[in-house]
Amino acid sequence: MFQQLQTAYLFLIVSSVLIAAGIIALLCLKCRHLYVTREKQKSAARLQDYIAYVLSHLDDDQPLESPAFQLAKRDVQVLEEKLIEIAERVKGKHREQLTALFEKLGLPELEISRLKQLPGPLRTDAAYKLGAMGHEKATPALLSMLRAENDEAGRYIIARAIARCTRNISDLREMVEAMIKSSHDSPKLLAEVLGDSRLDLLPLLREWIKSGDSRFTLVALASLPATSLDESLIDSLWQLLDAEEKEVRIQAARLVLSDVKSSSEQIHSLMANEDWEVRALAVKAIGTWQDAAKIPVLLKALDDQNWWVKYHAARSLVKVGAEGFQALCEVASRTTHKETADLAMQQLREVLREERLAGQGLSGSDERDHKLTIYDSYFNRQKERVI
Repeated sequence: MFQQLQTAYLFLIVSSVLIAAGIIALLCLKCRHLYVTREKQKSAARLQDYIAYVLSHLDDDQPLESPAFQLAKRDVQVLEEKLIEIAERVKGKHREQLTALFEKLGLPELEISRLKQLPGPLRTDAAYKLGAMGHEKATPALLSMLRAENDEAGRYIIARAIARCTRNISDLREMVEAMIKSSHDSPKLLAEVLGDSRLDLLPLLREWIKSGDSRFTLVALASLPATSLDESLIDSLWQLLDAEEKEVRIQAARLVLSDVKSSSEQIHSLMANEDWEVRALAVKAIGTWQDAAKIPVLLKALDDQNWWVKYHAARSLVKVGAEGFQALCEVASRTTHKETADLAMQQLREVLREERLAGQGLSGSDERDHKLTIYDSYFNRQKERVI
């Protein structure tokens, strides 16, 4: 009995000591945090005028000058944070100015040393900062780090840093190859990463479009802006409509239709495509173009086997104008297919409601009144539509 009490007392004493040590450790950490926060605030106050100088001279042709006073270790940390915040908000000439300033202050060398010394997330933080600085000489170290990185989020941070730092198109190619090899990454995410590069991506995108590898082709299609499409690129996109990968066919059709109005032959080719997504994109594009000459194509699409193609065809008909609106009224009043008739009526009433709520100007009111007259001529003079 006495031995058991002794053990219990010993346990209480050890537990009390550990709890007290934990409380003391927490208080020390809190005190340290408050101390660091105060020191950073002091550094920020000292650097306030210099940050204002940087912001006001980003447009100058002359390089930015270093601070006129000696920087303490804490000042360097705070200045780095402030300059990176600015760098994340600017592009072009302003970012070039800040890149030169980072190098003048020796900040990239500090982060490169962190890449070699620190583990895990701290290395990723150093990679992010190097990307914000746009330090070209960090690219080899970042590529090596990317190949060894297993964390998916970390890979994207490193890949974005490479895109911002490199001045060589082959580095971007190697980066994307490493990303695709490590896992099935989203083409849109990789396209967003490539968008941070200051290089002309068009030659690389042309190469991937013609590569025959659907993984690289999808990245190129996601990265390709519709505004930069030339005749040779459009021809390449039309060829991709026969690709084996379905997603490649869909994305190629999206780009083709977003560029310019397609010819009647091209529209008929798209409407004959086996993928309903491609046919839906085609009828949606016609509504965007507001081309009344394509009304017969939309009317034919109302008989498509896929509901979404029918839906977008009805939506596009009401967008074409009074002619398309009247054609849809004709379908709603005469068709013997209940699903098509109900879909047409839904779109007719929806467009009238939208235009009434929009409160358009005089010209819009005239067009709305014209549509109401057409609608009344088909439906309000008959008790029920013929089905």
